[in-house]
Amino acid sequence: MSAQWDAIIVGSGAAGLTAAVTAARKGLKVLVLEKTDLFGGTTAISGGGIWIPGNHHQIAAGIPEPAGAARNYVATLVGEGLEGEVLDAYLQAGPEMVRFLEDKTEVRFALADHSPDWHPEIEGASMEGRLLRPLEYRTQKLNGYLDELRDPRSEFNAPVGFMVDLPDLPHLDQMKSSPKSMIYMMKIVAQYAWDKMRGRRRGSRITMGNALAARLLRSAHDAGVTLWRNTSVLSLDTGPNGVTGVTVSRNGKTETLKATRGVVLATGGFSSNEQLRRAYMPYPDQHISIMAGCNTGDGMNMGLEAGGVTGGENVANGVWSVVSTMKKPDGSTAIYAHLIDMSKPGCVAVDKSGQRFGNEASNTFVDYMHKAGAVPAHLVADAAFVKKYGFGLSLPGGGAIKKLVAASYLIEAPTLAELARKIGVDAAGLEATVAKMNGYAVTGIDPDFHKGDSALDRDLGDYRHAPNPCLGPIANAPFYAIRIFPGDGSTTVGLRIDGEARVLDAQGEAIPGLRAAGLDVHSIWRGKAPAHGCNVGPAMTLGYIAARGLAA
Repeated sequence: MSAQWDAIIVGSGAAGLTAAVTAARKGLKVLVLEKTDLFGGTTAISGGGIWIPGNHHQIAAGIPEPAGAARNYVATLVGEGLEGEVLDAYLQAGPEMVRFLEDKTEVRFALADHSPDWHPEIEGASMEGRLLRPLEYRTQKLNGYLDELRDPRSEFNAPVGFMVDLPDLPHLDQMKSSPKSMIYMMKIVAQYAWDKMRGRRRGSRITMGNALAARLLRSAHDAGVTLWRNTSVLSLDTGPNGVTGVTVSRNGKTETLKATRGVVLATGGFSSNEQLRRAYMPYPDQHISIMAGCNTGDGMNMGLEAGGVTGGENVANGVWSVVSTMKKPDGSTAIYAHLIDMSKPGCVAVDKSGQRFGNEASNTFVDYMHKAGAVPAHLVADAAFVKKYGFGLSLPGGGAIKKLVAASYLIEAPTLAELARKIGVDAAGLEATVAKMNGYAVTGIDPDFHKGDSALDRDLGDYRHAPNPCLGPIANAPFYAIRIFPGDGSTTVGLRIDGEARVLDAQGEAIPGLRAAGLDVHSIWRGKAPAHGCNVGPAMTLGYIAARGLAA
């Protein structure tokens, strides 16, 4: 059996759906193939932010984007090995992509608050404007497609189940002291309660990456894209003129699907491929990915089989994230990414000797873990910290502490020495480390690892805490610990492409009929990401570029 399309997109995350919507809006007959039973990929469980220098929201807000500044920033950061053609294409097409989607689809963005680039010391870095966040969405607007959408991670929801957005966090923090924040949050809670009373499986409010995936999914349906779930691509079909289509397994049958304009690979990297993890990831037996679990390197492997090559050596083969895990009663594993708590005042990370080995507020803390061999390590905090800021899966207020202690996720002890015994670290070392950190909390200076020195550190700290928003005492019993591991929010090894998102062979020639986007592409940053939003931003932009090329 054979069917014919203009464009076939393999994968349904932000890269694949952006490519599909763009191609369809430009007049092509488009098919999206998703091997699981849900659309949205890793985007649906992500923060959903996109780093797009010079976007029209930035310009409208009066935030300057000097010509060449972003390019200089990235080029200096990445250094040798920079794929300048792909970077230039990304920087040129990114603002165009945002404008196109907002004009033609349900996708909407807003400027993210407090969004500095990660390396402000490099010329061309910006303190604001380049990061966009997706606007929240409503399940009712999915027009019956909700059951096709991958659910968000429950670990990032409020304890009762409703989704939280980044602008909600200050209101959550100030509920007890601000009537305005209390009213703001009570409206969200009341809406969620009403949704549950009406028997809805999910609350009607969708936020972050789940909102972006929902908006793209609705937009794909609106544009006339055909979307197939539970469809595995077995191989790319090739001929004398390059890639001509794909062979798939669907409903127990094998089908050949023709693509007259081309195929776009956007399957989401290889975080869940055991063989590739062992080839590319440090400490693979201890490494834990926060990705969707279905990212098995299908796109990259198919591209290699078709004659493509990977993009060379990277500084890091993933975008690392500190994670902790907990076994749920149903046997599944909860995974928490420590993106906020480690930078707050009163949290310390220690190795087996009870000693610190890095700046806990650094967004590259996993590099410290790898370098020190502190895999796994432990975070340590006191009762005041846990109740005020939350600690991993324990959210601010401390309502779930007993439950998490019972599940052996939080380790609790009346003294630091007893806590050290429970987590298997040197007691004298831990006590000495905490005593030293308590001294640093008074002076506001961390001479060992400079926690809180940079603007980026302080941005994630507690601005109300002086003299350093990232340094606080650890003094109020009981004391708590969480075991942490290195993890990833994306992989960075992928297919080499040109500025038109065409997959290149070993001679640097484009393979006709084959394009790639998202994590199937070798990272522009080569493991040195410049800011938040540097996974989804390039994914969507390269998906847009690929589709634009197919339609040209």
